[in-house]
Amino acid sequence: MTMHIRRWALALFITVGTIAGLSFLKFQQVQAAIAFGESFPEPSATVQTTVTKKESFSAQYKVTGQARALQVVALQNQLSGNIVSVNFNAGDIVEAGQVLLSLDTSEEEAQLNAAKATFALAKSTLERNRQMLIGKKVSQQVVDSALADYQIAIANIDNLNSIINKKQVIAPFRGRVGIDTFEVGQFLPNNTPITTLIAQSNQIWVEFKLPQTKTRLAIGDQVWVEQINQHKTNPKISAKVVAKQTQMEANSRHQTYRVVLDNSDDVIAHNELLNIYITQPAQSVIMVPNLAITRTSQGDFVYQLRQDDTNTLRAHKLAVELGPRLGDNQAIVSGLESNMLIATIGAFKLSQGLLVYPQTSDTDDTHVPLTQSPEGL
Repeated sequence: MTMHIRRWALALFITVGTIAGLSFLKFQQVQAAIAFGESFPEPSATVQTTVTKKESFSAQYKVTGQARALQVVALQNQLSGNIVSVNFNAGDIVEAGQVLLSLDTSEEEAQLNAAKATFALAKSTLERNRQMLIGKKVSQQVVDSALADYQIAIANIDNLNSIINKKQVIAPFRGRVGIDTFEVGQFLPNNTPITTLIAQSNQIWVEFKLPQTKTRLAIGDQVWVEQINQHKTNPKISAKVVAKQTQMEANSRHQTYRVVLDNSDDVIAHNELLNIYITQPAQSVIMVPNLAITRTSQGDFVYQLRQDDTNTLRAHKLAVELGPRLGDNQAIVSGLESNMLIATIGAFKLSQGLLVYPQTSDTDDTHVPLTQSPEGL
């Protein structure tokens, strides 16, 4: 019995000793690993920095507008017929009241001559019956019948004159006709397009639309207009708002505006597309380099660098609201204040709480002129 106890005690002692030895060995290994890890420096990043400051910024945005002549009319013939005269050439400047095209009216003129003869007879008959009525040689009914014939004759003449006039296409105002060609003898169905007449004027309208999300313009507000062509530098022309639509379009939620331009040199054509630049009211923003912005699916962020208890700089992620972009710089509407030290170049390497070593750049181009002139767009 005693031998059995001694054997169990010996086995237990050996087991406990083995476990204790292995535990001590593992402890030594963990301590060695901790000491090895502590021998490495803390993760860090080197970035360039800048100090924020507020600026007054006037953003400009661009929309497309369309030029409109002050007077435009598409001329058509009202009645059908054969052309007997063409009194304009393609691209001519014509005067108000000028007959541009005439159709054959020989049949109507013959009917007009007959109507005039009928009128002369009705007139003389009416005058004679009125004289006879005074002598009571005819009744009032005879006079009334003669008067009706007289008035019908006048109406027939007026109707035929109207038909003859409708077979002429007349310029309603002074302007330039389009590139259209017609020949004498050519048959024209009614309502055939003849030409488009555009008034000659020293001014031209430009109409454009703004969405309801943009700042609304008032009558008299200034915009800048630029032609769209192959030239890289086109002069921008100042224009003022002279009219606006009373309501927004129900489908697009856009409002239409009209400005007037000086076009005395006739460089802008009717229906020409133009760029319209509109300046928004000035606002106070923080302008930072675009590389300082970290864009993620959760939002836009900037890393501010703050000192911790050991006077070392660490990165702190700040959510910001972006405004317009100007070249390589980005306006920050909210989320930053003046005199904040933020990371610029290299900000993509940072994370919350990371140790940061600032590197000051030789040149700081963060602060740029923020009042855009039209020539600078």
